[in-house]
Amino acid sequence: MNVALNKSGYQSFDKILKNGMRALDATGFESIAKATGALILDTRSDKDFFKAFIPQSVNIGLGGDFAPWVGALLVDVKQAILLVTEPGREEEAITRLSRVGFDNVQGHLLGGFDTWAVAGKEIDTINRITPAEFAARVKTGKHNIVDIRKESEYEAGHVIGAVNKPLAYFNDWFADLNSYDHFYLHCAGGYRSMIAASILQARGYRNFSEIEGGFNAVAKTNVPRAEKNA
Repeated sequence: MNVALNKSGYQSFDKILKNGMRALDATGFESIAKATGALILDTRSDKDFFKAFIPQSVNIGLGGDFAPWVGALLVDVKQAILLVTEPGREEEAITRLSRVGFDNVQGHLLGGFDTWAVAGKEIDTINRITPAEFAARVKTGKHNIVDIRKESEYEAGHVIGAVNKPLAYFNDWFADLNSYDHFYLHCAGGYRSMIAASILQARGYRNFSEIEGGFNAVAKTNVPRAEKNA
């Protein structure tokens, strides 16, 4: 059942879809973002997002557990949202958002991120490093490593010295991070850590490196690991 159809302030899905399907050029998109304080939700894959995105965007990719993470991390279903999607996936994003109660989509960027880039608007990037770079730089016990996988994943195996801060509890722990000392950030494969990286950067944290491929890739390097029953 569609959550949006069961809330006070009922809106028909047709109206929700019509609002969300409003196609905006780069200037119109920017104007609405400034006027409404809308959250810019970029639903591209982490592999595309980190290279270039609209500043302050939050990345939750449609290719993963999109709706559950939106619900867990954005929290406020009344939050105004502007979408950046791969062209042709706008309706999918609006529909999946509405199913968890997020029905205040103000529109989407016509043509996706390329429209923003071609318009010469400001862009941002995430400092993503390869597992090999991580292995070459990290020194166990001397560097901060934040592992945002679930507790069970962490217990099954983790980089020695890494602290476990599950993404599901992000809103409870992110403010405890030191905003000056550099840290490394990873999940299992890159999807969840890019969500966390995008939110951290939107909130002013830039003192981290996110690890491409996550623990699954790091496990193939010589970085010391603790493994269950090892």
